[in-house]
This record gives sequence, C-alpha cells and structure tokens, in this order.
Amino acid sequence: MLGRISSALLLLAAPLLAQEPPAPSGHDITKVDPAPPSSAIAVPLPEAQRRRLKRYEIPELVGSKQALGSQLIGGQLPAPLLDYAVHEGAIDQRVSFFAGDLVVVSMSGAGGTIRKKLILPHDATVAYLKSASPEALRAVHRQDLTAPGESRSARLRIYEADGLYVERIFDPVMRLPKSLAGQIAPLADLLRAISEDRTVTSSVAGYEPKVGDELVGDDQKTYRVVRVVEDSGIIELRCLGQPTTIWVAKKDLYNYFVGARAQ
Repeated sequence: MLGRISSALLLLAAPLLAQEPPAPSGHDITKVDPAPPSSAIAVPLPEAQRRRLKRYEIPELVGSKQALGSQLIGGQLPAPLLDYAVHEGAIDQRVSFFAGDLVVVSMSGAGGTIRKKLILPHDATVAYLKSASPEALRAVHRQDLTAPGESRSARLRIYEADGLYVERIFDPVMRLPKSLAGQIAPLADLLRAISEDRTVTSSVAGYEPKVGDELVGDDQKTYRVVRVVEDSGIIELRCLGQPTTIWVAKKDLYNYFVGARAQ
C-alpha cells in the first residue's frame, strides 16, 4: 500500500531495470520534461520485483502512452476528474485524473521528488472512474471515518459533470469502511505502478539526443551531450562542473536520466 511506497521513496538509489522502453517516438529535447530539484526516476524495487519486471510489463500500465509535452488545452490543464492525496509525516503522495485520459502522479519526501504523467487507455480510465465515482463516495458517511491527525491525512475528491465535487477526508491508517477501501485500492495500485515505472512514464524514453542537449541524471548531476555515435547508438555525455565523461546507449538513457535541465 501507500505506506510501503513512501518509505521506498527515501532511498532514491533506484536499481536499473531490464524493461524495454516503448517504441521510440523520435522526440527531441523540447518534449523531455524538465527534471524537478532533487528528483528521482522511480521508486526502488525489491529484488523479487526486479526479476519479475525483466519478463513482464507492469499490468496496470499496459496500453498506456507517454504524455509528451504540454497537455494544456487552451492554456489550461484539462478538467480535473479525480484527486487522491495522502500525507504521512514528511511524505506526500498524489494521483490525479484529468480529461483526455491524463493521469499525473507526484511524490515527495525527505529524500526527493517524483513527478510523472501518462495517458491511460480510455477503457482503463472509465474503469477507475466507475470504481471511484461521485455516487459511491457520497454514500460513504463522514461519521464512519476517523478524522485525520496532524501528521497524517488522506483526501479523495471526485468531480461531477458540472465541476462540483464530492470529497472525503480521513485518517489513511485507521480502518476504513469497505465501500471506501474498495474505491481507494485501485488508485493505490495505480500510484504504485506509475511510481515504479521507468518507460512509458519517462519522457526520456524514445528521446533522440542532439549535441548540446543537457540532461539531469539520477545522481542529480547535469550532463551535456557532446557526441552522438550514429552507427553504434552510443551517446557521449560530459558532466557540467566535474571532469566526468560517461557513455550510454541511446536506448538506455531513460534508465539513467530523470529529464532535461530546467531553463
């Protein structure tokens, strides 16, 4: 559940996975998201899960697509559909659904931040929003929930067609009514899956590097592309501020870099 995800976030030394990235989209550095300060590629995984992911896709993300570039519509974010946020001590986790099948996840803790987005298959979006609907949440009585404390709280907000919303705020650790637990469980699973993924949720996957591009690594250092060896697909990158040069296969860049250097 979310508590186990949050403790893993503090480690930040994420192991490399043997997943293959989605089919290269051929996008340039302008479609690579800027890396937030102190950001990580993904939540580290236990060894058993690493072995599983060498052979299988993350089931919750099958059929999903990269959400490359701005997702704004008319200069604004798509209409919000659902928002689930959990605060426990120094850890904050949030998954949000928007119109257009856009899902955004943010996680922050004492060790860093993770921010990701993707486009879910439409039928998957429909299924999540059917499980957690305004009608179902309205049927959860506030008196059946334990009030949040100072150090931990959770909020589930689901929007109706007119833009109004139904909301419940509660203590995420205490026992929940079965009806509410059934709405939260799929959202928690999706948040976990997105936090662990390194491919469809990474704008570095499918990126076509050019000399002069600057990327932020999982080590928080900034690297500049100084050479692209087309025949071998090897990229030479030089660390800015340190006399360090690394060589990475283009197809593996998403395993080492969080995003573009913020301008």
